[in-house]
Amino acid sequence: MSGRASHRVSLQSPRIANSWLLSDGQGHTFLVDTGHRVERRSLAYSLRRAGIRRGGLTAVLLTHRHSDHAGNAAWLRDELRCPVICHADDAVTLGGREPAPRLARRGANAAYDALCRVEDRFPARSPVDEVYDEGSWRWGFEVIPVAGHTRGSTLLLHEPSGTLFTGDALLSGVPVQRLVSRLSLAIPGFSENVEACHRATRAFLREQRPVQTLCAGHGPRVTRKLPELFAALC
Repeated sequence: MSGRASHRVSLQSPRIANSWLLSDGQGHTFLVDTGHRVERRSLAYSLRRAGIRRGGLTAVLLTHRHSDHAGNAAWLRDELRCPVICHADDAVTLGGREPAPRLARRGANAAYDALCRVEDRFPARSPVDEVYDEGSWRWGFEVIPVAGHTRGSTLLLHEPSGTLFTGDALLSGVPVQRLVSRLSLAIPGFSENVEACHRATRAFLREQRPVQTLCAGHGPRVTRKLPELFAALC
């Protein structure tokens, strides 16, 4: 059976941001992003229903360090005995070795600025066991840095299945709804250098890679008309 036919990607239950469970058909299972810590109980229930127990995750893969994506990384590392992996430029902040740049008072609207204040006050913290190498990496993933949403924001393309995990560099809907698909690039109010993130993301999209499934940090899974949707963002 081919990797494309045997892989499975499922959306886990946290609502604030998406967590994606990928089984590659080769004995590996990954959780891409972990949701916010206030939704830990919901995530734990969802993983149990998916049959994930201690030792059942190959790795937690983070698209970036924000608390709605990395908030449960340290807990999963301890509870399931799995490594946490992210870009080196976010690892220093997750590990507490460098402070996170402030997001509040950067010109966002009032609602976004309030969320930025929460992020500034309660950043995610987690040990990081390994950092990504750019380009072709392990387990069939390609790592595409798109710095600017955070210093280490990253696209992860699982090449055997054609699945692209984008975190907040490319959204498929408005947080926190998952019913209507609407592709957009990183949101300025939540980004450290949104222009840089947009440039890097557009450069990847212009390559017209054979992406079959888009799994964004917010919004629904998208499988139809991806070349046209990507072209519209460029």
